Amino acid sequence: MFDQAAKNAVAMAGLLVRAVNNESAEERELLFKQIDKLENAGDDITHKIYLALDKVIFTPLNRSDIHTLASVIDDVADFIHEASERMYLYGLVEFVPAIKEIAAIILRASTEIENAVKLLRLQKQEHAIVAACGRIRDCEHESDQVYYNALAQLFANEKDAITLIKYREILYSLETTTNKCKKTTEVLQAILIGR
Repeated sequence: MFDQAAKNAVAMAGLLVRAVNNESAEERELLFKQIDKLENAGDDITHKIYLALDKVIFTPLNRSDIHTLASVIDDVADFIHEASERMYLYGLVEFVPAIKEIAAIILRASTEIENAVKLLRLQKQEHAIVAACGRIRDCEHESDQVYYNALAQLFANEKDAITLIKYREILYSLETTTNKCKKTTEVLQAILIGR
């Protein structure tokens, strides 16, 4: 189920990248609707993990780690969804380069989360999981730099206050998504310590 949740987040991130790089408003709307459906599917997966946790006596991981890992993966999906919802609701027709860059970073980080989660079931993969966590943290750091530079450019160059607010809110949602990706590294490393 963790594999399914992580794969779902990657699919959502991939749709987000396609949406921000798509010129057609109609096609973007369809992509945003697909993200919405996948977010609901992710919520179902998380709910199933919680239900299974209540039914299983012996778990492969610490119960609190299972709960926390399910929660942080769901948070990544939730914030991808939030960013896409804002893009859709605000009716953006043009995406600044920083939005495209951070969306691509989210896809990279989500893919690393998926890889690390797959490795959890295997023995003696601690180094590979730690390496994936390092790459996720690198993605978050890269996103920070893009985010702060984009904000500085917006405040220096954007004259329309409403447009500035729209971009700022979307950039904030995207940046928060990368922070949630980084949060998964803390949980994954706690799981490794508890093994």
